[in-house]
Amino acid sequence: MNIVLDVGNTYIKAGAFEGDTLCWTHVYSEMSEVILKVQETKPAHVFVSSVRKDKLFDALTASTNLLYFNSETVLPIKIDYKTPDTLGTDRIAAAVGATVLYPKQHNLIFDLGTCLTHGIVDQDHIYHGGSISPGLEMRLKALPHYTAKLPLVEIPSEKIELTGKSTTESILSGVICGMQFEIEGFVAAYQNKYPTINVLLTGGNSSLFEKRLKEAIFVVAELNLIGLNRILNYNV
Repeated sequence: MNIVLDVGNTYIKAGAFEGDTLCWTHVYSEMSEVILKVQETKPAHVFVSSVRKDKLFDALTASTNLLYFNSETVLPIKIDYKTPDTLGTDRIAAAVGATVLYPKQHNLIFDLGTCLTHGIVDQDHIYHGGSISPGLEMRLKALPHYTAKLPLVEIPSEKIELTGKSTTESILSGVICGMQFEIEGFVAAYQNKYPTINVLLTGGNSSLFEKRLKEAIFVVAELNLIGLNRILNYNV
């Protein structure tokens, strides 16, 4: 068994694989919890993709064969990017995960996490880049931070109306509908170039937009983990 870790700005997503088969996933808030799980599981390899540095990673080396996703990692896809050394490993992992699920197809991937990102990988498994913009929580927190009177609004569970009839409703319309239209705009633009393109959503807020988007989409919560596992197997 191998364990892959997708270490984000807030949470640590872990997935255990036997070959290409996903056995279990879990989301942790503390690295110390991950270390205990690794010590309990005793995997053959642990593969880490991280957006932050954590000295606790060093504790894993005593328990298993620890590998880091970095610029020297060999990839199963090609990268067509002007500055590949600055490309986030999470974006690469999502692109690779898309080629695992939908090989030899055009895939457009949106990650709705701390940031809203999109990436495009074509049928020849070439990653061409994409975009980065503020994520949902970042947009909501920016309004009270940069204004004197606008409140911090929580993400609601009920339906968001297109036309807000209060300050709170107007903020939710602007932020959530705005993100929806941003995604739909990118989808429409890429469909002009790739009529048969797949649209995949991943990240913590993907389920919120699943039913709001007009186009047929695939929500794959484990997309980055699937991609990391393929990269690990490609290297070891």
